Amino acid sequence: MLIELKDVNKTYFGAQPLHVLKGINLGIERGEFVSIMGASGSGKSTLLNILGILDNYDSGEYKIDGKLIRDLSEAKAAEYRNKMIGFIFQSYNLIGFKTAVENVELPLFYQGISRHKRHTMAMEYLERLGLKDWAGHYPNEMSGGQKQRVAIARALVTKPDIILADEPTGALDSKTSVEIMDLLKDLNEKDKLTIIVVTHESGVANYTNKIIHIKDGVIGQIEENRAHDSVKFGSEGPLK
Repeated sequence: MLIELKDVNKTYFGAQPLHVLKGINLGIERGEFVSIMGASGSGKSTLLNILGILDNYDSGEYKIDGKLIRDLSEAKAAEYRNKMIGFIFQSYNLIGFKTAVENVELPLFYQGISRHKRHTMAMEYLERLGLKDWAGHYPNEMSGGQKQRVAIARALVTKPDIILADEPTGALDSKTSVEIMDLLKDLNEKDKLTIIVVTHESGVANYTNKIIHIKDGVIGQIEENRAHDSVKFGSEGPLK
């Protein structure tokens, strides 16, 4: 089991304590393409932050490939994130004053990889994603779809165990959304990448092999998705 959560709880303590995750039990195998689906306030973003080692949990256990992820120092958490997890965000999170290739190189810089090698690796991934000719362009010179492809290249370049995609089509039109979800599906099938998509859209979830429903901090139905081979987008996004 690549990802394993046992009885994971998370409460935010403010003026009114908020019990966001209530005893989450979840297992994800290496090579799975999974969506975590829920409405706003369901706990899916908190779960994503815990999976991405961006937030701590209060009790229970979270393991990646058998390693217990708990109470890590910020330096250790950053090291684990950089080695094991690639992130794709709705808002791309590209650095505006860096070119496409420099954005893709950035995680490799933090891994201490030499300038020449990281440039070569970044260019390989940009070429694979059809962006070789855009390598020297800045984010404000690119379309939303191009920016998201740069973000995907950046997520892939460190060859992580897990890709976490947070509403990856949220800022894109329907046609571009199809391209991005087709790309993620292709990466899962050909590279056997473990991909977890967090979404509130059923159409996006229908691209994945397994749909995990979360509501009020509790995991409800987990459905094996047989429809993911025949997904289409409508004006409101992807449809079955």
